[in-house]
Amino acid sequence: MKKLVLALTFFAFAQTNAQVTFQPGVKAGYSASTIANIGADYRSDFYVGGFGLLKLTKVYNMQFEVMYLRQGATNFKWTQVEYGNINTQTFRTDDIKLNYISLNFINKFNLEKFNFHAGPGLDIKVSEDPYNSYDYYNYGNYYDSYPYTSNSSVDLTFNFGLGYQITPNLGFDARMRIGIIEPIDINGGYYFDNANLNKSFLIGLNYTFNK
Repeated sequence: MKKLVLALTFFAFAQTNAQVTFQPGVKAGYSASTIANIGADYRSDFYVGGFGLLKLTKVYNMQFEVMYLRQGATNFKWTQVEYGNINTQTFRTDDIKLNYISLNFINKFNLEKFNFHAGPGLDIKVSEDPYNSYDYYNYGNYYDSYPYTSNSSVDLTFNFGLGYQITPNLGFDARMRIGIIEPIDINGGYYFDNANLNKSFLIGLNYTFNK
């Protein structure tokens, strides 16, 4: 009886592993991103990258991703006060452009042609467009005024999304991403008590190559 159980266990294990496949792929699409709680608009841009799909079962897959992702925000409105004259206020508008390499570990759950995916990510900032500085006057001297300063060059994210397989190789997916580390520090008291976190939506196509 023991030999039969061991034989059946070995057979089931062999069959399970025989179904495991690894397939590389590429993906690209549109991104809309902003930074929460600063009253800014979404930055429209793009993302592009590659992935490796590990097919474990018919229902569950693991996907490892490397993407170049352009995030940030547009029309960030802030107020500059000239401290020598409390009645003088200048309203400014700036764009915040933060660009990342994004490493994601995605769990995919398949239901016919649809799939649901969720998983953590690590974003590493690779470039940042310089922000504008403005002079302000204070008791006879001019000083530089900045709308924000950089806070962190990395971000940890949570990813949630939905996909649809158009063909066995070509798919469509939509995803929401939320960061948990503040990428910038806003130079304004109004924003001190709020979490200024990256938030983005991705919509695009992916192509999986045959094994």
